[in-house]
Amino acid sequence: MNPNLSEHLLLTVKDFDNQIPINVRWAIQKHGCRLEEFGALIRYGKKLLIDPEKFYEWLKTQNR
Repeated sequence: MNPNLSEHLLLTVKDFDNQIPINVRWAIQKHGCRLEEFGALIRYGKKLLIDPEKFYEWLKTQNR
């Protein structure tokens, strides 16, 4: 596998939801626009894709 390709792994919400201890669907519902602006959430037609690395970066910025 190309090492550059693994750096840009995108997952479906269903696949990512099993890997994180928070409710991803709720986070998308409440913060979808901010996740898209941050680059953690990508819309491709009707499909939502998540960049796990950017999602974790975004999540760390939410510590208030």
